[in-house]
Amino acid sequence: MAGCQAASHAGITAADPFFGRATHSCNSMGSKPVEKHDQNAAENMSEEDMEMINVDFDFAAPSESDVPALKRLLQQQWYTHAPQLQLHSVAEHIVHLGMNVGIGTVVKVDDLEQIHDPYALMSCMDLGTSSPATDEVRNYFISQLSRAASAKPLLDLVQAATESKPILYIIHERMINLPPQLMPPLLRMLLAEVKETLEESTKPAPTHVLFFSRAFSADALDEGRGDDDDDEPAGLAGARKRKAGGLHARPEDAANAALGKQISNKKRSGQSDFDDGLGSFHPEDELIREFASHSYTYRFPPPRDAEASFEPPLFGRLIAVPYAKMSSLLDRLHQEWPEPTQ
Repeated sequence: MAGCQAASHAGITAADPFFGRATHSCNSMGSKPVEKHDQNAAENMSEEDMEMINVDFDFAAPSESDVPALKRLLQQQWYTHAPQLQLHSVAEHIVHLGMNVGIGTVVKVDDLEQIHDPYALMSCMDLGTSSPATDEVRNYFISQLSRAASAKPLLDLVQAATESKPILYIIHERMINLPPQLMPPLLRMLLAEVKETLEESTKPAPTHVLFFSRAFSADALDEGRGDDDDDEPAGLAGARKRKAGGLHARPEDAANAALGKQISNKKRSGQSDFDDGLGSFHPEDELIREFASHSYTYRFPPPRDAEASFEPPLFGRLIAVPYAKMSSLLDRLHQEWPEPTQ
């Protein structure tokens, strides 16, 4: 188990194929990530707006009772495209993989008095095999990648996935105000489980690992930037213009804006060639892009009430990383968010 200090801002809600190992427990992970928000950012929040909450996280294997909560996390991830997908089959796949194969983790609040829904999930899917869940996801990715000529290299990669040339899709989503420090140990466990399964079978290693997450338009952060350029294009066009000018929404800006914290919105040194100029709901996306061989970003259709609710444009982002680079990527994530020493 891991003790975690999390800043809570007023008004924010902490909302068979390819692959055994025993059920996760916090003890199986050793030291766990502890969130400690940036001190300077915390000092910018008044005492009335911030309170410190001690949280113990429990890492466990997905179970059948988690299916409704898993579907909600997947609906959050697929945003306005969620209604057109059979996400129940994906949630069932996650549970099957965890209970019968021993791969995958959900993160819950450790509470002996009450059973909580998962706040985060980490699982995977072999896109080179066929099942109701894998067919659903692969066909969705192909439909999005088929819409733009710039996505053809990644489209070809996904379409070429077979049992002899598997692509491992990482299924990861979490509540928006959970700390990114959760990502490295979750990914480390998942890759260890996949490696162990591969060593016990004759199945080939994946050629690539595919990540899918959401991004938001930096236009939503204009007030934070202090720009008054009314002629700047919106969405991806505006993002590309800011990229050329060196102005970017940093990945951590999404979580900081949601928590009412200060945002920097400046370009980071050494950004990837695949940088799309958008902000990330998952801060680790920026680091994952450093190891990417392919990337593609597309816009979700806005919800019906987007204009009335002033909801910013949201985007889907696909990033492919060669499997051979996953060890280096994991080291980079641990460097950015090291696990604390007990």
